[in-house]
Amino acid sequence: MASSTAAARPGVAAAPTPLWTKSFIAGTLLNFFIAANYFMLMVVMTAYALSVYQAPPAVAAFCASAFIVGTLFSRFASAPLMERFGRLPVLVVGAVLEVGLTALYLLNEPLMALIAVRFVHGFAYGMCSTTIATVVTSLIPAERKGEGIGYFMLSVTLGSAIGPFAGIFISNNFGYDALFALASILVALAVPCALLLRPAGKTRVKGDERKALAEQAAASDAAAGALAEGSAEGMREEAEAEALEEAAQSAPVAECPACAGADAKCPSCSRVPSTHLEEMITGKVEHSPLARFVEAGVLPISVVCGLLFFGYSSLLTFLTPYANDLGLGRAASVFFVAYALAMFATRPFTGRAFDRKGPHPVMLPAFVSFALGMVLVAFMVNDWMLLGAACLLGFGVGTVQSCGLAMAVRVTSDARLSVANATFYMLLDIGVGIGPILLGLIVPLIGYSALYLCMAAVGVMALLLFLVVARTEKGVR
Repeated sequence: MASSTAAARPGVAAAPTPLWTKSFIAGTLLNFFIAANYFMLMVVMTAYALSVYQAPPAVAAFCASAFIVGTLFSRFASAPLMERFGRLPVLVVGAVLEVGLTALYLLNEPLMALIAVRFVHGFAYGMCSTTIATVVTSLIPAERKGEGIGYFMLSVTLGSAIGPFAGIFISNNFGYDALFALASILVALAVPCALLLRPAGKTRVKGDERKALAEQAAASDAAAGALAEGSAEGMREEAEAEALEEAAQSAPVAECPACAGADAKCPSCSRVPSTHLEEMITGKVEHSPLARFVEAGVLPISVVCGLLFFGYSSLLTFLTPYANDLGLGRAASVFFVAYALAMFATRPFTGRAFDRKGPHPVMLPAFVSFALGMVLVAFMVNDWMLLGAACLLGFGVGTVQSCGLAMAVRVTSDARLSVANATFYMLLDIGVGIGPILLGLIVPLIGYSALYLCMAAVGVMALLLFLVVARTEKGVR
């Protein structure tokens, strides 16, 4: 009784909203399992098609890239699916599909069937990754968005470090069937994680609002039981009025019967633009058919991050042959481990700094770090230069990705959160997907060293574009 009275006492500060809830942990683990599965298979798929199917190099490469094509398609479909069936059902179905599709690789199906499986697997992965990002970002308290998303994205970092190493090691020492079996078991762990998730509660009062207010009034009376009856009645009326005002202010975020989240201008579900550029783009897109699939206000920061990931794709595609040409193959084999360690070391600090200081103090050094890392790769002559570049690039890419996502979702309403996440990841997929194709045409003409100098210039371009996109950002709102 004393504790309840103290809780109702005015002037007592509310306890901070917890971050490490059961659902947050389950969602982060789920994201790691699907990311590790993705990276384990992606790094070996071209070699698998070449050695097992004797496929031409272009077809073998498409066995890997078909996954990215499927993922890109899923970004358009995920938000409507979540709106139609709910977030958790879509997530569970996607996780089950990932298990079944990974197991299909064990059948050694014909080459065209393999490409089809890769496409559908990419679709399932995109559906899972978009949905889990939507669920987890909705669980993170608004005042801890940068920190929470930073921790959440470490699951991808860990997957990108363990996945490639495990994929290459197991396929080289135990064969592809052992790799496919392990990948199936790993992604199967995502299913119980999905079942453990509990989405964030909606801000709209459910059920009979009068009954809810009556219960609040009774609690208020109980807390004031030691006072005179007239004083208790006055306190009850005051609490009821405050509850009505709070319900009126918070109700629009949950779901809008007027527009079902389709109208960007609807006061019940619209995203609050954080920059003048967002306002202009929103005005162009909001009444077009794209509004159902694309969150216009997220596009500016998504383009910035997509441009940086275009540069990052050069590391995934050409770092190994470049390092082998220079006799640095040993350091290249642990490049992404050092890259991931740099993310782990810096992500907690950058997330907190983002929440407290806003995007500029955190993201500007990250863009500079990315550009310097690419310059170091361009002129590397020993193992230490390559590993130093890995640390710079890990800080740069990891910080821009997590803080960019925080910028995208922190002023997006719950009703449009799935569309915002899909838009952000769609631009990242485009950057990573078209990078190998375009850069593959450039490398024979200019060479690896000049290529990475160009990628440093891409980092500078992304920095300049960020300054335009975020010039009116004032930090957390």
